[in-house]
Amino acid sequence: MKILPAVDIKNGKCVRLTQGDYSRETIYENDPVIIAKKWQSQGAKDLHIIDLDGAREGKTINLKVIADIIEDTGLTVQVGGGIRTIKSAQKYFEIGMSRLILGTVAIDNQELLKEFIDKFGEKIIVSLDVKNKKLAKKGWINLSNDELIPKAKEIEQLGVNTIIYTDTNRDGMLTEPNYRNIVGLKKAVKINVVIAGGVTNIDQVAILKRLKVDGIIIGKALYEGSINLEEVLKYAD
Repeated sequence: MKILPAVDIKNGKCVRLTQGDYSRETIYENDPVIIAKKWQSQGAKDLHIIDLDGAREGKTINLKVIADIIEDTGLTVQVGGGIRTIKSAQKYFEIGMSRLILGTVAIDNQELLKEFIDKFGEKIIVSLDVKNKKLAKKGWINLSNDELIPKAKEIEQLGVNTIIYTDTNRDGMLTEPNYRNIVGLKKAVKINVVIAGGVTNIDQVAILKRLKVDGIIIGKALYEGSINLEEVLKYAD
C-alpha cells in the first residue's frame, strides 16, 4: 500500500479546497516546492499533485511549478488536472512525471482514453470522483450520469491498471472514508484501487490497510496535523 501526500496547486500556491469548492480554499504555502520538500523530509517517496486551475480550465496551467517540484525533490510524482490531450500529457512526461491522472477524459471520451492507454500503458491512472452518487468532472464542477461501479468495470476492461476513488462529499471534511463504497469497488474490480477523501486519522489508515486498498492519498489531515506522515508511512508497503 502506497501513502501519497496530496499537493494541490492553485494560482501557483499550495492550497486545499473543501469538497472541491473553489471558493472555499485554504492557502498552506505560497511555494509548493517547500511543501513537497517537507513531505520528502518526513519520508514520502510519492506525491499526488493536482493542478486545480488546469482541472477547471481544461488545459495545462501550473506546469512550471510542478516541474520545479520534480526537479528539486526527485520524488515519484503522479499528476492530474486539465490534461485532456496527448500533447499536454507528453509535456508532463518530459519534465519527469511518473504517472498521469485522467478524470474528465475517462468519463467523456472512451476513444481518447484508449489512445492514452495505447500510448502510455500502465502510466495512466483514472480518477473516479463521486459526488452525490454520480461521477463528477471538469474540476468536480459538473456531474455526469455515470456511477462508480459500472464505470470502474468499464475502465478496467479498457486496460487501465489503477483507479483513484474519491468521495468528494468527504474531501477536506476530516470525517472518514466511505468504507461501503470502497468495499464494493474492491469486490467489483481486480485492478489497483487508490483511495482519497475523508482520511483523518491513523485508525482509518489501519482499516484501509485491512481492506487491502493499494494506496491512500492524504491531504487536509496532513496539513492540519491530525495525521503524522512519518507514523502513517509505517503502514506503507
